[in-house]
Amino acid sequence: MLGHDLTFAYCRAPGRDLPCRKILDCWWETFDVRAFLAEHFSDEQIAEILAPRQDKVLSLIDLIRQAQDRQPPPEPEQ
Repeated sequence: MLGHDLTFAYCRAPGRDLPCRKILDCWWETFDVRAFLAEHFSDEQIAEILAPRQDKVLSLIDLIRQAQDRQPPPEPEQ
C-alpha cells in the first residue's frame, strides 16, 4: 500500500491492532500468511482484516454520522 519494501512486523500492526488488509497480497509468496493469521487471530478478526475497504465517500458519511451521534442534542431556546 505504501509503495516500497516494508518488514512483516510493520504490516502486522500498521497504526492499528490488526494487520494491514493487503497482508495476503504482499506476503503470500514468502510464507503461509493464512496459517499465520489463523494461529494469531480469531475468525472475526480475520474477517475484519480481509474485509473489502469501504468506499471513501461512504466512510466519510459514516464518520460524520458517528460524530453527530456523539453530540448532545441542542438546548431548547427560551
